Amino acid sequence: MSLRKKVSHGIFWEGGAMLAGRTLGFAVTILLARLLAPEDFGLLAIATLAINSMVFLQELGFGAALIYREEDVDTAATTAHWTIIASSLVLYGIVFLAAPLVALFFRSPEVTPVLRVLALTIVISSVSRVPLVLLSKELDFRRKVMPEFAAGVGGNFMALILALLGWGVWALVWGQVFGMALSAVLAYRVSSWRPKWGFHRKVFLELFGYGKHIAASQVLIFGITNIDDLFVGRMLGQETLGQYNLAYKVSNLPATNITRLVTRVTFPAFTKLRGDVARMRNAFFRLVRYVSLLAFPVAIATILFAHDFVHIVLTDKWAPAIVPIQILAIYGLIRSVAANMGTIFQAGGKPQWLTGIAAWRLVTMAVLLYPAIRLGGLVGVCWLSTGVAIVDFFISANLVNRIIDGRMITYLRLTAPIAVYALIAGGLGLAIEKWLLSTGLWDVLALAAGGLTIVLIYGALTWWRDREVRQEGQKLVARLRQADALNAT
Repeated sequence: MSLRKKVSHGIFWEGGAMLAGRTLGFAVTILLARLLAPEDFGLLAIATLAINSMVFLQELGFGAALIYREEDVDTAATTAHWTIIASSLVLYGIVFLAAPLVALFFRSPEVTPVLRVLALTIVISSVSRVPLVLLSKELDFRRKVMPEFAAGVGGNFMALILALLGWGVWALVWGQVFGMALSAVLAYRVSSWRPKWGFHRKVFLELFGYGKHIAASQVLIFGITNIDDLFVGRMLGQETLGQYNLAYKVSNLPATNITRLVTRVTFPAFTKLRGDVARMRNAFFRLVRYVSLLAFPVAIATILFAHDFVHIVLTDKWAPAIVPIQILAIYGLIRSVAANMGTIFQAGGKPQWLTGIAAWRLVTMAVLLYPAIRLGGLVGVCWLSTGVAIVDFFISANLVNRIIDGRMITYLRLTAPIAVYALIAGGLGLAIEKWLLSTGLWDVLALAAGGLTIVLIYGALTWWRDREVRQEGQKLVARLRQADALNAT
């Protein structure tokens, strides 16, 4: 199978499983938001923040190093496997002992038991990390997505059942633990790789030599993506942190999943293109375009419909999250379009650039978060994060252009028409929803009709004006007809 077909198949399997899993997960999150209080989400956010402060040291960049490595892969996989498990056990011990200190810092004694149980996911996930990385390396995403999809479904349903039984925050905790355990078990059902006993110091140093740059950037990225939670939880309290956490999930759900999908599928592919600048450039901008086709309408719809969505679906107790959702939708759009840039740095042999970019972002956030909260509260935090993301986009894009010999005007040429189509569709969709609400139609149906209008109008405009989309759509229809004909015979 050609590299292009492997990438296409990878995006199909990863994207399909992610779409199904995240759609279900989003629906469960909405139900949980109606069943649980903002304080429950805030408590989970604090525990997650503490765990994430350690998780970046779990892998030490060995996953990316394995994907990049071309020689003696099996020995490297064995060394990486036992290293990751050992580091995970150490990290769990640290989290267990530090739990009371975390609770004291956030003035929330309920955090201690929640954190100690949730931290089990660190150890559980370490067992299956290498088998899943090796499947990514071979671009075998069909098998790789199975345990992750099943675990997501199982964990979500476990959380929902426990929430209905009145378990409160523990519904969220045990849902995550159960999902992670299910993923670890299923990983070995789909992977033929089995760990052997052994540790090779030379291989460890080679993996660490590459992975240390990834790990360093992950430390900084953790700081960037979580320092706002730290300040919000400490200065504004557990309830506000819960509202902020949900606002981020709702507004960044597409961005988070697009980024996760693109980086997991394209990094192994881009490593195979290193040395061929023209192919890497074409592949990069092609992905920017396709990601933008999805990200722009979702971001605009999120901004336009946030008010009605919160009041109709989430109920009034989540009203303080409306403006943060709208602002963070811009942040999510930037993240989506920039999803490939980090993989270009890694595949282009410049992982240290990730570290440099992450460092300035962390310093900027650390310096400006306190005055942003004092002046603007939660809204100030959202605007600061969005502004930093915009500046980061331009810095990263210029560095990417140095690797692939690209130009800034290309980004504008690719995204401007898409933004116009999305704005037209979004405005008409909102108008339809408001008109239906004025007629007295059930508010949920009016909201759904507005969303459907956006999909139909945006799809029609894109199909009419975008020749490449038409060509790809016609190819897809032809493949489906061919498959039907083969099945008929």
